[in-house]
Amino acid sequence: MKKITLGFFALLSIGQLSAQKLSINGNLKNLPDGTSIKLIDGMANKPVDSAKSVDGKFTIGAKVENPSIYVLLFTPANGQPAQIPVFVGNDQLDIQGDLREAPSMQFKGSATQDLYLTYMKILTPKIQSLMLDKSMTGSPASAVAKDSLMKEVTSKETDLTNTLTGLLKANNQSQVSTLFLIQCTNFVPYVKDHLGDLYALLDGPAKKGPFADLIEKSVQSAGLGKVGSVLPEFKQNDVNGKSVSLSSLKGKYVLIDFWASWCGPCRAENPNVVKAFNAYKAKGFTVLGVSLDQDKSKWLEAIKKDGLAWTHVSDLKYWNNEVAVKFGIQSIPANFLIDPNGVVIGKDLRGEDLEKILAANIK
Repeated sequence: MKKITLGFFALLSIGQLSAQKLSINGNLKNLPDGTSIKLIDGMANKPVDSAKSVDGKFTIGAKVENPSIYVLLFTPANGQPAQIPVFVGNDQLDIQGDLREAPSMQFKGSATQDLYLTYMKILTPKIQSLMLDKSMTGSPASAVAKDSLMKEVTSKETDLTNTLTGLLKANNQSQVSTLFLIQCTNFVPYVKDHLGDLYALLDGPAKKGPFADLIEKSVQSAGLGKVGSVLPEFKQNDVNGKSVSLSSLKGKYVLIDFWASWCGPCRAENPNVVKAFNAYKAKGFTVLGVSLDQDKSKWLEAIKKDGLAWTHVSDLKYWNNEVAVKFGIQSIPANFLIDPNGVVIGKDLRGEDLEKILAANIK
């Protein structure tokens, strides 16, 4: 793997001092006049600026405190919306290419965007291959075939971990590294369990900003939710605005399930939770869904569409959901399974794992 260095980061800092503001200038083919363009903060999930296209061109920007992930959302009057992720600070970013061929677009003027694209190119194929194998582990197959597949999953997890570690060491001062460290906790249990050790590889600017804050809160709360520990009390409002406490479910086996309507992996996992719920709800098992949504209508729509017939709570604060912050949740789906006494007997259960542990405990 080609080593990527951050000698450019000093240049980036100088550029930010002079620019003082992020400015994105686009010149794109197949961009109809009058297309609405919004620059959305990927962490807050809120628009920070908007513009309209003229002759395939647009300019959009904002004052940026730290380099971070943003999304350019293109909404033409007629046609399909398009999204382009960018990882930028107070840069002068130029984008050229074809809106219908986003992978071939050219970006100039942002070192963090260059590094973001490098991470994507290296890690995305490995993550996709790993997730495909993981999805197949729940399919009917012989014991020999499943054993072989699990060995392949373990091998790919190790490869992804080693590749990520190499990238973190080579780019240890970039917030891009911090972002991908968070993202990989959702794919590799080892990365999640050793988050503090991997975060220690980073330094300087990489330990500033919202991604670093998220990791530090997670590391500080790492003791919460360990198997064998008692899960602490919390309260949050349900879909009708009524306060629901974890203790109100005492006496049951409860899966505290962190999810969101906008989370693809969460929605893909929901059928497994529904299956377990239907099989064991009459035997003292239930689910308490904690949503990281912002839009209540989309939250309620997902509950109905996925058939999630259990209690749901949320403060509609996105990643700042107070329960998620308290438990150091930095990626979803995430869950904790507690017994009738509130003791954690399982966490981050996926696929058939939830039913297996319920079968072993509920007689």
